[in-house]
Amino acid sequence: MTLYDDGWRQGSRLTVALPLDAVVTGAAGQPERRQSEHDHWIVATQDCDLDFADSTSNEPTIELRPIFYSAPPTEQGIRSAKFLLPDGGYAVALSPRTHVSPAVLDMARQQPHRPTALSGTWAVAFKTWLGLRYNRPAIPPELGDLARRITEEVKRKRRRHTGGLVRDVFMQFDNALTPPRFSLYGVIERLDDEGLVREWLADIAQSIPHHLGLGDVIEAPTADQVSLTLVETSYAADATQLTWGQSGTAGTW
Repeated sequence: MTLYDDGWRQGSRLTVALPLDAVVTGAAGQPERRQSEHDHWIVATQDCDLDFADSTSNEPTIELRPIFYSAPPTEQGIRSAKFLLPDGGYAVALSPRTHVSPAVLDMARQQPHRPTALSGTWAVAFKTWLGLRYNRPAIPPELGDLARRITEEVKRKRRRHTGGLVRDVFMQFDNALTPPRFSLYGVIERLDDEGLVREWLADIAQSIPHHLGLGDVIEAPTADQVSLTLVETSYAADATQLTWGQSGTAGTW
C-alpha cells in the first residue's frame, strides 16, 4: 500500500517529534551540524510521489517542512516568503527541512495527534506557494525604489477594510518609458468586490510619486481568473520577499 492510499497528501500536517538539522560554519571555520528537534510538520512531497511511495519503505524520500507558530504573518499570499496555514501556523520558504522514510509517516499515522490534510482551497494554495518559491526573478535594480514604494503603500493600505478583501497584489513593470509604467493586479475571492478593490488599487497607484513611476493597468481578478502568465510575469507587492541592498534598491526575492 502507498502513502497516497493511506490518505497522505501534499499539505498533510502531522505532530510528532523529529530531528530538524542543518549544517553551518562552526567556531573553527569548519562545517558543523546544528541539531534541533521539532514537533509540527507539513508534507511538501508531491502527490504523484506519495502515490509511488510504499508505506513500508525505510528510504528517506519524503520531504517535510517545519510549521512554526511564533510571530505568524498577518497576510495570506501565495507568493509570500511565509505561507500562513488555517490554524495560525505557517511554513517558511527558507527554513531547514527534513526527509523521512514512508515508514516514519506510517508510524506517525498511529499517533494520538492524527495527521490532517488541508482542505481543497488551502491545498491548492500550498501547492502553488511551493512551486512559486523556486525560479523567482529578481527585480531590476533600476526599478527597486519604485517596487519598494509600492510595497510600502500596499502594506499601509492593507489596514483598511478593502485591503482585507485582497489575497495578493501583483506588480508588473514597463521600463521602456521614462518614468517607468507599472500595473497592479489585486487578486480577490468574490467578484462582487471588484469595484471596491479597483478603487483601492487606484488609490495606491496615485500615491506613488510620478518621478518613480506612473500607474497603467489596474485590475481586480478573482483567483479563478488569474492566468499562469500573470503569475509568472509578476512580482508580489510583499516587502518580505525583497532583499534591499545598502543603497536602498531591491535586489533578489
